[in-house]
Amino acid sequence: MMAWFCGREVKPNGMRSAPNGGIVVVGLSLLTKGPERALKIIECEIGQENSSCVDAPYRPRLTSGLLCRTITTKTQESCMQPIRLGLVGYGKIAQDQHVPAIHANPAFELVAVATQGQPCAGVENFKSLGELLASGPQVDAIAFCTPPQGRFALVQEALAAGKHVLVEKPPCATLGEAMALVTQVQEQGVSGLFAWHSRYAQGIEAAREWLSTRTLQSVQIDWKEDVRKWHPGQAWIWQPGGLGVFDPGINALSIVTHLLPLPLFVESAELRVPSNCQSPIAASIKMSDTRHLDIRAEFDFDHGHDELWSIEIRCAEGTLRLDNGGALLSIDGVPQSVSEEGEYAAVYRHFQQLIGDKTSDLDLQPLRLVADSFFVGSRASVEPFYD
Repeated sequence: MMAWFCGREVKPNGMRSAPNGGIVVVGLSLLTKGPERALKIIECEIGQENSSCVDAPYRPRLTSGLLCRTITTKTQESCMQPIRLGLVGYGKIAQDQHVPAIHANPAFELVAVATQGQPCAGVENFKSLGELLASGPQVDAIAFCTPPQGRFALVQEALAAGKHVLVEKPPCATLGEAMALVTQVQEQGVSGLFAWHSRYAQGIEAAREWLSTRTLQSVQIDWKEDVRKWHPGQAWIWQPGGLGVFDPGINALSIVTHLLPLPLFVESAELRVPSNCQSPIAASIKMSDTRHLDIRAEFDFDHGHDELWSIEIRCAEGTLRLDNGGALLSIDGVPQSVSEEGEYAAVYRHFQQLIGDKTSDLDLQPLRLVADSFFVGSRASVEPFYD
């Protein structure tokens, strides 16, 4: 059984009977804890209404049938209200991943969506971020799910309004824009997250822990999928700044930059660009680190319906392999235990933690590797692409 305190997951350590015949779950620790919450005791009365704690100087929030009252070493704390969240962009990734993850996290409340397309049911919808900020409900944070082209100005607008920001990958169309956002987040004193969602795949942390004590020898990345299946009708991907095959490929780069201990750099790249497009449909990349680790990547956006999202890391002590985008982990062919938490659930849990801790996570390494690939890569024209 799990409970929630101030939007944070609590692990109960025991139970006792309540005076009214109910059950009280007593917890002594937070699984994730901000520096300002020195929680010592948590009492969760199962199935009781808020009115049962009229003696408390606050009104605890009922979540999933668990009513939490808390006692700390110095003072009682009232549970925070949910983080009021606005969403900008309501395309496939927002509908499939962001909205379900937001609704599943009691620390957030989705209150408004800015979209020029299909409206989001159950919340107020606006035609633009400016309209949302000017006449919409009060929001504390904004998540951006728009294409990278043009996103920079939108995130700037949210930051100028003092909002916390979560930005889908890639954060911007250029590295310079992303660097400017890092500076603006710091200047505004809000929390920001560049959401490299593949870093939160189920097998990533177990893989990182295993690799931390191994001797690395080589890395092979194969990231291949069908653009018609995963990005149907999304012409922006082929336009300047749309990244082409690097839109999914950057997910692999976000994983390896998280797993490997040293900064990576691009030695060479071959970009294959359809004759009627501006961005590559396939790429071969050779990378290394300061210890000359051999890292190869093959990206393909016209692979067919059987996706191949794998990373194989050879070590002196054995071979680690991640499949299905990092959801599956094996070592020397033997499947390993992985987390049960989904990528976007973990993304929003992390965003919640950043806001609570008044910090940010704005890593630019994956985007830098993409920029370097375009900078040093050769270009070959290939057959035209038609969706």
